[in-house]
Amino acid sequence: MLICSENKEKESGGMARKTLQLGTALSVLALFSAPVSALPFAPIEPISFALGGTGVSSASNANAGFLNPALLAINERQESVALHAPVLGFRYFDRQNMLDSLTNYQDIGIQTAYDTELNNFKAGVYIDNDPVKSRQAIASAASGISGRFPNLANKPVQRESMAAVVVGIPHDKLNMTFSLSSKMMGGAVADIADSDLSELDRIVTEASDDTLSILETFDSTQFDSRFRGRGLSTTEFALSIARNYTVAGHKVAVGVTPKYILATSFDYAEDINTADFETNLGRKNNSAFDVDVGVAKSYGNGWSTGIAIKNLIGQKYETSLGNEIRIKPQARIGVSHAMQSVAVAVDMDLNKSESFGFDSQTQYLGIGAELNVFDLSTVRIGYRSNMSDTNTSVATVGFGIKVYGVQLDLAAGANDDELDLAAQLGFQF
Repeated sequence: MLICSENKEKESGGMARKTLQLGTALSVLALFSAPVSALPFAPIEPISFALGGTGVSSASNANAGFLNPALLAINERQESVALHAPVLGFRYFDRQNMLDSLTNYQDIGIQTAYDTELNNFKAGVYIDNDPVKSRQAIASAASGISGRFPNLANKPVQRESMAAVVVGIPHDKLNMTFSLSSKMMGGAVADIADSDLSELDRIVTEASDDTLSILETFDSTQFDSRFRGRGLSTTEFALSIARNYTVAGHKVAVGVTPKYILATSFDYAEDINTADFETNLGRKNNSAFDVDVGVAKSYGNGWSTGIAIKNLIGQKYETSLGNEIRIKPQARIGVSHAMQSVAVAVDMDLNKSESFGFDSQTQYLGIGAELNVFDLSTVRIGYRSNMSDTNTSVATVGFGIKVYGVQLDLAAGANDDELDLAAQLGFQF
């Protein structure tokens, strides 16, 4: 939920100070401009995601810990314990339906047929006792593989999921939330080797003109092509704390989220003919401590700004195959404006992030708007644009309803290659 305009902090020259603060926030761009391998800035949870992924200046207490903990000091103080459980999010990105193509390739059985015909030929077992027919069968199967392999290449798959519990803890001076979350971020791609395509073409040519030599053949166990998967599963314990400070006569909210992380990387390379996207292969366990920090400012006229830095310490995980998954700081700024029943927000990443899997970089610009209907329900729309790769930009939509202290929020987003879903249930005690 975006911050309500009823916040009555009165300060003259609010818009000028807002501009100054945004300029200061942008100055950190040079510090965080290098591409990094990183977690998504925020997990897919329904409130901020429905608003195009915005929330650094506008998140509610339910999701402030995921985006900017400083907002806990700006939002209305909770007088009772709030429980948000479960918080669920899922993202599935499959460029040009690669997994369907992989399944079709495996179901056709062309690679198995190639191995069978080739091994029979080597053993002197010919179709109808005719080596010419056996060579033709080998050529047909090899041609089938070399014709289908390119359709699998360079089409990454990505998956992201989250399940979390958030507890809002009332306190006289500090606003706090505790969260326990389980996340998975990863991807896979079919790595098709040029050497395999060259050898298959050679076999097709030589089998077709009856010059194929037994000593110069190779079956699929010798292929260099592999289906490669890589990613990270984490269990995170986080405590978000925020309070207001007076700086040069201006009230500024500062928040911090220390977190303990149990991380398990997965990294594997499997035979194209039997592989699938997996998270339980090539696993390696790690643990780490990190911290998120944020600053936010409300100007008392509906405008708010914020800046947050995630994973301030940064981590480096070595996978079972010797690859590295690096977690470096991520910075995002945001500005929002709330009126009586309508609010809008804009967020922008200040640095690019590499995919955990094998897809392109991300650097998001998000915009979202919500309509509050009689304080009972909320309609949200948004758009999240990837400034590094438009193929991962998505339109988002969401809906929330609150009755007798029970709140349900739903969200979805999609483009031609991606589907995102999120849901959250909240209770006030």
